[in-house]
Amino acid sequence: NEFRAFLASSGIRGVMCPEVYPEASGKKVLTMERLYGKPLVDLDAIRAYTSSPEETLITALNTWMASVVGCSSFHADVHAGNLLVLNDGRVAFIDFGIVGQISPRTWQAVEGLSQGLVVADYPAMAKALVRLGATSDDVDVDSFATDLQRVVERIERLDVDVVVASTGEEVSARLQADDDEVTAILLDLVAVGQSYGIKFPRDFGLLVKQALYFDRYTKLLAPDVDPLRDERIRTGMKRMADQGDIPDVIDV
Repeated sequence: NEFRAFLASSGIRGVMCPEVYPEASGKKVLTMERLYGKPLVDLDAIRAYTSSPEETLITALNTWMASVVGCSSFHADVHAGNLLVLNDGRVAFIDFGIVGQISPRTWQAVEGLSQGLVVADYPAMAKALVRLGATSDDVDVDSFATDLQRVVERIERLDVDVVVASTGEEVSARLQADDDEVTAILLDLVAVGQSYGIKFPRDFGLLVKQALYFDRYTKLLAPDVDPLRDERIRTGMKRMADQGDIPDVIDV
């Protein structure tokens, strides 16, 4: 209900989530609106429901990023099964079993991390993460930056191949890189931080994992798009987030 309210207050029409029917729900049963669509990574469905898979992805990504700073909680499990493209072309976020809340401190660190990624400034990225992590030790930023570069390059090498499989009359596409690989990369980043005495907050880990999911979707649906440089994403996210209730301390 919070996400639905966020979509309404932000004027976002290309995205929805299922309505809950409280009169038909209880402590052990949750009854929701039935949706008709296909997973975001089903290429045939994307092409059948929208003329621009790239724009569909950008809409989903902009909405999710805006919800991170504009909603009381954000969807923290955006794997392919939880993002649907509906018959009418809208994107549906389903299964809010895992949600997260981001602090201004974490968002500022993410902004610093993003700015460093754009220009491959690993020392700047390392400094942003040092400010975020709880540590009482003096961190060797240059050494940390080198190890951080290794993790980032691992992400960039993550090949997302489309494997086409025929199931009856359907031809579906799935991502070769599975959830285990995304988790492994996240754990690698956490391990690198811990080796320098840095402990990242939980909301940062949730945020990074979702970003890795969207990185995979971008490689599949819009391989020519760079989310960190594409103005449709940066300006779109800011425009939608500015319509929500964003604390002044968060600069997006």
